[in-house]
Amino acid sequence: MTNDERCRTGYRSLFSHPRMVRDLLRGFLREEWAGWLDLATLERRTGAERLLERVEGASVWRVRWQGGSSWLYLLLAFREEEDPGIALRMELCRGLLYEGLLRRCPQRRPWLPVAVPVVLYRGEERWTASLDALDLFLPLLPSLQRHAPRTRCLILDAAHEPVPEAAGEDNLVSLLCALERSRTVDDAIPAMKRVAALTEGDDEMRRAWTAFLGEWLADRQPLPAAAAGGVLA
Repeated sequence: MTNDERCRTGYRSLFSHPRMVRDLLRGFLREEWAGWLDLATLERRTGAERLLERVEGASVWRVRWQGGSSWLYLLLAFREEEDPGIALRMELCRGLLYEGLLRRCPQRRPWLPVAVPVVLYRGEERWTASLDALDLFLPLLPSLQRHAPRTRCLILDAAHEPVPEAAGEDNLVSLLCALERSRTVDDAIPAMKRVAALTEGDDEMRRAWTAFLGEWLADRQPLPAAAAGGVLA
């Protein structure tokens, strides 16, 4: 299994839970529109994920605007290694998503929701690759630029970006960032204990964290993966 495949497995498992995606939206997407979302309506779109599997394997969520009936879609991609072509890959994902939505909305003038690509990155080095698909093309005349893809991804660089104060200490994505920045297991114990407290009574969320922490511990010292279960017990 490659690093990126492992990242997709671990992070995708965590972000298959609405609580993680809500905490991401609440604390880490520093976009004006994020404050206008009705997070109680957040739902995962597994059918769309199957459609995208052959291109990217993105996790797909949608959420309504406050007081409205229209949706915003989120396309979450997971990386452990820098991917210079990520914006174009997400352009392909978004195109497939829109194709599926168009098939279900055969009206003469369909109204499509915006789909926002978000990269969740956990590499050891700070992400430096472009997040705009236009940057992948040779220098273009201004008159040609409008014909090139302009998909731009948002990113959470979990190990390097400052954690926004607005996220708060009880934000599970904040705790994920704290783990990714920990140099030793001892450094990570406070974050693990807080995760244990916040996931108490949520068996599915706790299982996802236990599996993730087992991999995280195994990467840092030769401890059995079951050690994570002890922390979250």
